[in-house]
Amino acid sequence: MSPQVLIIGGGLSGLTAARALHLAGIPFHLIEARDRLGGRILSVDATGSGVGAFDLGPSWFWPGMQPSFGDFVQEAGIASFSQRDEGDLLFQRGHGPAQRYPRMRQEPVSMRICGGTAALITALARSLPPGVISLNTVATHLALNSTGIDVTTADGQVLSVAQVMVALPPRLLAAQIGFDPPMPAAVTRLWQDTPTWMAPHAKFVAVYDRAFWREVGLSGAARSQVGPLVEIHDATTADGQAALFGMCHFG
Repeated sequence: MSPQVLIIGGGLSGLTAARALHLAGIPFHLIEARDRLGGRILSVDATGSGVGAFDLGPSWFWPGMQPSFGDFVQEAGIASFSQRDEGDLLFQRGHGPAQRYPRMRQEPVSMRICGGTAALITALARSLPPGVISLNTVATHLALNSTGIDVTTADGQVLSVAQVMVALPPRLLAAQIGFDPPMPAAVTRLWQDTPTWMAPHAKFVAVYDRAFWREVGLSGAARSQVGPLVEIHDATTADGQAALFGMCHFG
């Protein structure tokens, strides 16, 4: 059966849309430019080269503020655990030494996914029928025809479908995909002016033999006004592999 809908983008949004279409019995196909699914979600092992529980992308969700997402995680059969935050916080003000402060418990509690956030991507992909995902497939042009839309890819394929769902950051969409007829200038400007979540940040994970910070009553959390890491958190995995992660901001 030919797909009725083409989804462009295999991150969390694209895979969630694919799951919804599959459950509704609507034929679809999903294309992803990278050689992996997940988009900005990426979980690696301690070497950084394999799949593991250390998140280089998003790490947390908050069922207290995001009940629908919390239900979604449960329905996917994914286990979760609370972010470790027991102990004091270190704060560096200006270029002086870091000072120590009692840490208040965060409400609502931040939750992490066992096995890394990419476990959710794996579960979503496994819920889809075989043959509906194409990796390494870059959409470059969308053109209206008499019955639907022609989608041209970087390797010269032309895919004709009734509808297209684009699950990309708006700025990326504006920069990489052409339209015939052209999109209204106001829409293109809106896409270009919409910030991409966490785009100016880089994330660093350090893995340790033991959580030494807890031995002296620290939570592993730290803040700095000078950086390079402006924010640090405990990144210890659900099975106890000790780690910290920090974020630096560019621009």
